[in-house]
Amino acid sequence: MNSLAKLAAVNRSKVLANLAGATGTLYLRGGALTERKWTDTEERFRQESFFYYMTGVKEPEFHFTLDLSSKRTCLYIPRYSDDHALWMGPPPTAPQVQAKYAVDSVLTTDKLPEVLAGAGLIHVMEAAELPANVASAAAARGTVVTDEFLRTAITEARVIKSEGELELMRKAARISGEAHIALMKAVRPGQGSEREMQALFEYTCFRLGAPIQAYNPIIADGRSGSVLHYGKNDDKLSSDPHQMLLVDAACEYELYAADITRTFPLGGKFAGDFKTTYEIVLEAQEVVLSQLKAGVEWEDMHRLAARKILRGLMRAGLVVGTEEELAKHHIGELFFPHGLGHLIGIDVHDAGGYPAGVQRIQEPGIRYLRMRRTLQPGMVVTVEPGVYFVDAILDPAIADPAVNKFLNVELVQRFRKHVGGVRIEDDVVILENGIENLTGWVPKSVADIEAVMAASSA
Repeated sequence: MNSLAKLAAVNRSKVLANLAGATGTLYLRGGALTERKWTDTEERFRQESFFYYMTGVKEPEFHFTLDLSSKRTCLYIPRYSDDHALWMGPPPTAPQVQAKYAVDSVLTTDKLPEVLAGAGLIHVMEAAELPANVASAAAARGTVVTDEFLRTAITEARVIKSEGELELMRKAARISGEAHIALMKAVRPGQGSEREMQALFEYTCFRLGAPIQAYNPIIADGRSGSVLHYGKNDDKLSSDPHQMLLVDAACEYELYAADITRTFPLGGKFAGDFKTTYEIVLEAQEVVLSQLKAGVEWEDMHRLAARKILRGLMRAGLVVGTEEELAKHHIGELFFPHGLGHLIGIDVHDAGGYPAGVQRIQEPGIRYLRMRRTLQPGMVVTVEPGVYFVDAILDPAIADPAVNKFLNVELVQRFRKHVGGVRIEDDVVILENGIENLTGWVPKSVADIEAVMAASSA
C-alpha cells in the first residue's frame, strides 16, 4: 500500500468514527474533466477535496462507495474509450487501481446503479451528486438520500490532521518557504515586474517538486499591497528601495496546501513609515503565536491581534484617543479590516471553520474571520495579521467627522501615499501546550530579512 492509500485509510477510519451507528452506504463522486466553453481544450484537473480525502485518488471520473455495515470499500472506474490510450496514455486497469488504492473491490461505473439499488439508505454529500439513473431508482423505492450528515462527518474529520497529513503540509511549507527566500534574494528596485517575481516563485516550487499553486499568487508592489486579494501581478517594480513587496503565495504538495505571506523592502533595508508599519504587524503576529495552544478560542486570538495593532497605531501617532474609545469605535479595524486566519489543509481555506449553529460576529474586521472554534491539537491554522492603507476605507473615514476625530489625518495621508499594506502569515499546528510553526523559519524579522537580502546582493 502506498503512502497516499495509507493516508486515505486513516482518514476513512476517522470519518467512520464520526458515523458510528449509521447504516447504509456512503457514496462519493469524484471530480470530472471539463473543457473550456466552445473548445475541446481541457481545463487542468484537480480532484475534489472531500473525495481525495476519503480515497487518495487524483484521477478524474472515479466514484466511491463504503458499506457502513461491512466497512467494505469499492472504487468505480470509467469504461475507457478505445482511443483513450492514444490521447491520454494507457488507462488504469481494475487490478492496478485496487492495488494502488487498497480498496476491497473495483468495478466500472456502469455497475454503480446495481450496487446502490441494494444499498438501502444512501449517504451523499449533496443529492445532486447522485447519477440521474441512481437518483431516480432511489426515489422510486423510497430510499432516503441524506447529505448534511455525511458532510459534517467528513468535515469534522478533516479539521484534525493526522501525522501523515502533517508530513505533506510540512513539505508544502518547506517548498513554499524556499520560493519566498528566492524572491527575497532576487528582487531589485526598478528591475523587473510583479509577474517576473511570480514566475520565479512558481518556477522554484515546480523545480522542488510542487507544480501546482495552492491559490492564485498575490505579488503586490507598493500601493497594490492595500488590495487584499490583489492578483493582477503585472506592474513594474518601484525604483524606490524602501518600497515594499507583499508576497502571499504558496504551493500544494499532494493536494495539501501551504499559505505564506512575507512583506519586504525592494532594496533590502526597512526604513521610515515602511518599517513602522512592518513592526506593528510583526508584533501583533508574535503575541498571537505566543498564546496559541489547545483550548484557546480563535476569535479571542483575533481580538488579541486587533488590540496589539491598535496599540501600535497609537504608538506611531496614526490614531488619537484612549484605547478604550478607539476600540469602541473600531478605529483599529480601519487598518486591520480582515480576519486573523483560517484552517488550512487539502484546501487553503479548509473545511470546518464554522460548525453547525456557529454564526459570524457582525462587527468590523472580525466579521470576515473564517473560523470560530476552540483550538484543538492537530488543527492547522494560518496566523496573518496585517495593516493596510485602503483608499476605499480611509476616504469615507476621513470625510466623516465622527470618525476622523480619532485619526491623525495628516500622518495617515502621509503613510498611505506610499505604504500599501503589510501582511505576515505563518502556518501553525496546534499542540496541547503550544504550536509547531511550519513556516516560522522563513525570514520575517527585520534583521533576518535584511541579512538574507544583503547576502544576495554582496
